[in-house]
Amino acid sequence: MKDTREKKERHNIMFKPSSWKVLKELKRIQGRSASEIIEHALWNLIKTEGYNSMYFKTMATTEPCDPEENEELTRILDKMTEEDLKVARSYELHR
Repeated sequence: MKDTREKKERHNIMFKPSSWKVLKELKRIQGRSASEIIEHALWNLIKTEGYNSMYFKTMATTEPCDPEENEELTRILDKMTEEDLKVARSYELHR
């Protein structure tokens, strides 16, 4: 789920001290940054809670639209499954 081409943004977040200690320990154990751990946890939450990941991926990468269009797109995306994302055919284009 990680897109290395997308530019990261800086945001301030607040944690309880105990949660921050846990995050620091996970950083040490996993050898990953706090942001990588949080991003992984975010997408894992979407997956384990049964949310449609395609909906979140699409909404995160598109410009805002009017409420009526947003409602229509949301209905369509809510019906999509991972099966809908599988490549049915592929072609190699030569230049």
